[in-house]
Amino acid sequence: MTNTIDKQEIEQFSSLSNEWWDKSGSFSALHKMSNARIEFIIRNSKRIISKNYSDVNTLNGLKCLDIGCGGGILSEPMSRLGALVTGIDASEMAIQSAIDHSKKSRLDIDFKCMSTGDLIKSNKSSLNDQFDIIIASEVIEHVNNRALFLSDIAKLCKPGGLVVFTTINKSVLGVLLGKFFAEEFIKVVPKGTHDLKKFISPNQLIKEAENYKIILDDITGFIPTFSIKNILNKEFGEFKLSSNIEVNYGLAGINLK
Repeated sequence: MTNTIDKQEIEQFSSLSNEWWDKSGSFSALHKMSNARIEFIIRNSKRIISKNYSDVNTLNGLKCLDIGCGGGILSEPMSRLGALVTGIDASEMAIQSAIDHSKKSRLDIDFKCMSTGDLIKSNKSSLNDQFDIIIASEVIEHVNNRALFLSDIAKLCKPGGLVVFTTINKSVLGVLLGKFFAEEFIKVVPKGTHDLKKFISPNQLIKEAENYKIILDDITGFIPTFSIKNILNKEFGEFKLSSNIEVNYGLAGINLK
């Protein structure tokens, strides 16, 4: 089986593993996107759960897989919402950072250093109902084999389960702002983090996911706010959901397989 992991990408993130929980460091943009990403996940999770949810425990009891979890920036808030979270990442150093921080946060999260393919091999007997929600946030633009990655997700997600992606649009603004502005000018993302050839447009991702019976039917944009202080400090403000999908966007839908 061909692996979805790009070793060069993993080395890049591993070298920064001591910065995962530095909110003003190399992963500051992910921290600033966190609330908006959780809002999008909650919005979509409501279509697969009973109406008797609460704002505190919206994801209560749902098995969630956070693919490319890094240091656990998204895994932790999902766990606080009651989800039974498994976080996987190909970087041992990132996973160790996630384990260490979750212990400090007193959260019970199952972090594993493995790929989606590895997880499939280790769970062959229970694949069909493994995860209620699968999240690949800021990940698909880093994988080596997108078709295999989507196939793996379809196998790992239960029929009728929710799949959520967030990524950078393969658009003029996506390239200019998501790559060059973020990496070269304000430097909130480490230089070389993104490979333009791996960017994907929403329409293309919808089409490719449909080949594996993942029907992505909810789309949103993520846009940063800027204050004078943010501009002077060359940083983003907090992100919010938007109808503007030209730079960062999220797609969510149901796995029919």
